[in-house]
Amino acid sequence: ACFACGFASRMLCLVPQPTAWSPPHRTHERPRRSPRCSLAAASPRDFAFRRLTPERPELPVLLFLPGIDGTGSAGATQWPRLASSFEVHALSFAPADRSSFGDVLSGCEAFLGDTAAGRGTLLVGESTGAVAALGLAYRAPDAVDGLCLVNPATGYAGSALSTLAPLLPRLPRGVYRAAPYAVTPLFGKRDWFRSIVGEDATTGPPPLLPSPAAVLSASGALADALPAEALAWRLEEHLRKGSAAVNGLLAAGGRAPASSTLLLAGGRDLVLASPAETSRLQQRLPGSVRKLLPSAGHACLDDARSLNLRLELAQSGVLSAVQRAHAGRRREAAEAAERVAAERVAAVRVAVAMAEAERVEVVTAVVARAEVARAAAA
Repeated sequence: ACFACGFASRMLCLVPQPTAWSPPHRTHERPRRSPRCSLAAASPRDFAFRRLTPERPELPVLLFLPGIDGTGSAGATQWPRLASSFEVHALSFAPADRSSFGDVLSGCEAFLGDTAAGRGTLLVGESTGAVAALGLAYRAPDAVDGLCLVNPATGYAGSALSTLAPLLPRLPRGVYRAAPYAVTPLFGKRDWFRSIVGEDATTGPPPLLPSPAAVLSASGALADALPAEALAWRLEEHLRKGSAAVNGLLAAGGRAPASSTLLLAGGRDLVLASPAETSRLQQRLPGSVRKLLPSAGHACLDDARSLNLRLELAQSGVLSAVQRAHAGRRREAAEAAERVAAERVAAVRVAVAMAEAERVEVVTAVVARAEVARAAAA
């Protein structure tokens, strides 16, 4: 069960599902350098932000922060429902990335300052991504208008997962590559492998048991998406250290990091104690709304039968809160633009008046000199 917070939980992450919107586009990314997998000599930051829905500057921004797999490809069944309300972007890590938790927050803050300037912003974080979403909301509260935390891994330190997960990167290579498939039943999605091995999920119901070839292909692909070295790094830097930092902020109290927060917990999450953890967070985050999804497992963003994210955002009031903030930011931006335009017009008028005064002064001087010359000639 220790691939939790993202590895096997991203069962549908490697091959994009057919969608009704335009393909992802990179919109803001870090420079890439030669990958190095050694934890002792880590690579620089190697992550990017992908736009998953059409560019719509008139809409607020939704930034999805993924689980520990880091692909940012989860939620393919959710984004089409939200495309009319948000311009959706996702954070995506390369397998060679060795960014710290602080690096991730800095990168996300820079992205919001660039892409979401003057717009409302909603952060959707799943599992480990929920830890980063909370950290970012505390770090840049004025840039975040809403939070949605799905099966948050903020309780990682007190879970059995914190003992078991660090053992995974130490497994022999062959065992590690087979491990993802072995634990996927815990995530509550029987047909997870279909999109990974290129099967069309719309052709009919999935088989009760996948073929051996499908198992080997999907399990190996999952292991390639998150090599053992990357898993070890993210467990330590993003999950253990990240959750410790965020829990310190929660314990310190102070104002809520976002004005509107939705907490979603899978009732059948066998990886983390999400129902209990979301109850704890609800006490720490005043005004937050908690919803238990009885039939959802850990990877519920990929299960449209158990979760309709747009519906939950609307019913919780988070959607309307972000839309109000977006309208306010757009109004402020328009008013600021009007002020700038008025200041420019005033400056031009002053410049014209000064030029006219100077012209009159020059003409007067010329006439005066002419009069003096005529008088002298007479």
